[in-house]
Amino acid sequence: MDLSAKAILVVGAARPPGIGRATALRLARAGARLVLADAVDVSQGGAGTGRVAAAKLEDVAAEVSEAAGRPVAAFPVDPTDPASVEELVARAVGELGRLDACCNLVGATGSALGDGPLAATGPDAWQRGLDWNLTAAWLIARACVPPLTAAGGGAIVTLSSYAGLTPVADAGVVGVARAAVNHLTAALAGELGPLGIRVNTVCPLGVHPGDPRFPNPGLVRLAEREGLPLADWLARTIPLGRGQSADEVAAAVEFLVSDAASFVSGVNLPVAGGAAA
Repeated sequence: MDLSAKAILVVGAARPPGIGRATALRLARAGARLVLADAVDVSQGGAGTGRVAAAKLEDVAAEVSEAAGRPVAAFPVDPTDPASVEELVARAVGELGRLDACCNLVGATGSALGDGPLAATGPDAWQRGLDWNLTAAWLIARACVPPLTAAGGGAIVTLSSYAGLTPVADAGVVGVARAAVNHLTAALAGELGPLGIRVNTVCPLGVHPGDPRFPNPGLVRLAEREGLPLADWLARTIPLGRGQSADEVAAAVEFLVSDAASFVSGVNLPVAGGAAA
């Protein structure tokens, strides 16, 4: 796929389970000009914080730069803060000269963000889960509309979840938030279509990258809840009989930002190995 004419912002480039990294690598190898971003802290990041270690974003940027054959800039962002998101988009446009697509791959899970039974979730965890898994998606999409419009149109692809298509036990706030993201996507597709902007989501299930740098503890937790080893849970839950790699989700994102998907908008695309929603 040739994306050499595309200038693309990838937000969530360094977070587990590695979908942002895999997407950035695919887009770089297809020739796209990229800016990367993620929420970082000055320590080591950590499960449930919504943030990754700053060094991890730097490492991903170096890896993507090598794949692209040119330097790729990476910036920190707080995707839950409107001013930070607006600043990021302005920096991306300044770096790239225009914006043709945004891969909006932010999301976070953990007990502090409302994983587990909804009836046992506290108000603070509920709000944090919505901030990271719904509000961030809206803020990033909203900030990208002006530069995409100035470019004559483009694409927004947002990370959702299979848990946003159908209830998944103990998915907690993330399932509720991602269901709202799917509705947001359909609404934005209707609003932004006249501007030439396509809006879609990818809804993965069972991302199991096999890379200790990009774990998926939520997936392990679902298997443990049923008393099964992860491989057995995946084989029972997913008709294709296995987990998917982050790159398999990234392939769907690559398609949706490309001109091959020029008439695809308002779609919440399951990348779930045949699991029924």
